[in-house]
Amino acid sequence: MIKVLKSKLEQFFRLLLVNFVTPKNDSILVVEYPKSGGTWLGQLVSGYFDIPFPRNKFPTTKKSVFHGHYLPNKRITKNRKIILLVRDGRDVMISLYHHQLIWNEKNKLNPKKVDYYRKESGFDNFEDVKENMGAFIDFSFTHRPSKLQHFTYQGNWQEFNAAWLEEMGKNDNIFLITYEELLEDTSKAMRRLITDFFKEKEVDADRLKKVVEKFSFERQTNRQKG
Repeated sequence: MIKVLKSKLEQFFRLLLVNFVTPKNDSILVVEYPKSGGTWLGQLVSGYFDIPFPRNKFPTTKKSVFHGHYLPNKRITKNRKIILLVRDGRDVMISLYHHQLIWNEKNKLNPKKVDYYRKESGFDNFEDVKENMGAFIDFSFTHRPSKLQHFTYQGNWQEFNAAWLEEMGKNDNIFLITYEELLEDTSKAMRRLITDFFKEKEVDADRLKKVVEKFSFERQTNRQKG
């Protein structure tokens, strides 16, 4: 219970920061629907620009890279640099299924989340991914967890991305990048981000190479692409 309360307090503090502090201190905000690769992108941006990326701990009030699943509500859109990361919804659903319903080394650190989704989804055999996938997609698009489970509601995959794309049409402080282009050619995608969005005249090729290698897909997952 103490661990849960600590997590909710951290989420509340982070929400306050992205609404009232980060719009003023030039922090970079990465937004994504869960399981779209936001942590990876945050690491790449943090590494290249050499600014903190506080994760799984109380965030700092200093200029940092912030990452979250926030809808474009309230003052969040006032952040000066927002990177919208979008991933193919089919891959998101498969990844989300394994994250919420299949035990692994990462979600074992927060077993209550898996217990919650196993109970709410109601499947008899969680290992039968192919049989369950259709119903799981319906569940993901319609289920709205309580605030005790999710402090902020991010909507479903379609709602989340549609809301941000609409907001992107109004504000030039939002930049769209896809997980697929990062995966295909990380250096090329990062160069586009650095020059087109951050308006850097030159890209530090040596620094970018080191950052891309350090946070490569293979190193992050301990497996080859595909």
